[in-house]
Amino acid sequence: MRKFLFLAIAATLLAGTAAMASETGAGCGLGKMVFEGKKGILFQSLAWTTNGTLGNQTFGITSGTSGCDADAVILREKEQEVFVAANFDRLSQDMAQGRGEMVDAMASLMGCDAVAHADFAKMGQERYGAIFSGQGDTLQVLANMKRELAAHPVLAGSCTRVS
Repeated sequence: MRKFLFLAIAATLLAGTAAMASETGAGCGLGKMVFEGKKGILFQSLAWTTNGTLGNQTFGITSGTSGCDADAVILREKEQEVFVAANFDRLSQDMAQGRGEMVDAMASLMGCDAVAHADFAKMGQERYGAIFSGQGDTLQVLANMKRELAAHPVLAGSCTRVS
């Protein structure tokens, strides 16, 4: 009886997973990437289950990675705002020094490739007065930073999350 009940529950879950996967696809995430190009309900179910089980789809949607891009621009911008607000004092100090953990993190949030981090830190130090002229206003500081990045001859092309 227990074996039958277990099999009935497993079949129901698999059927629901297969129906969901066949209707909407696996969406995005690690499951989609691993099983991409493979056709059929079995592979779609495995992709969907992988995404759901590992929880990577949520991270992918939030960060715009793993093949996810739904509303990524808005989420990235909000992520930048939250980071600046939460780390305002330390970011200000690190920018003034032209180095530090907060500067590296901010460069990453601005989409700067690893090679451009040093240029980002240097720009932050050189243009500190223009960037932090917002008197503690997070949105103004972020807008100033984006303006300075967009005007920079190297960083304008190396940092992808400026607009």
